[in-house]
Amino acid sequence: MSNLADRIEDAKLDNPGTQIDCYVLFSSHTDAMQLFELARKSGLGARISTTPRQARSCCGVALLVNCDDAVAVEDAARENGIPFEDIVPLPKQIDPKRDVYC
Repeated sequence: MSNLADRIEDAKLDNPGTQIDCYVLFSSHTDAMQLFELARKSGLGARISTTPRQARSCCGVALLVNCDDAVAVEDAARENGIPFEDIVPLPKQIDPKRDVYC
């Protein structure tokens, strides 16, 4: 598998004009919360999210980070021994018009 920066660039090339978000995948809610707190204390943008189906077929918790911060988040997780499964760059998954009926 190529490195994270390359995968982010590939996602941007495959989806021109679309915002790319990065999802950090975990097998444990505890690990996700630990990395969330570390990222926030380090000044990196992060928020807790559900795992998108495009990233993994089973549901779970993920950390949604700006792809500009994804490499720093990955480094922080490794330096602090916080396990994660993968970081997946995807076209923006959040639709602000979802469930708007007016």
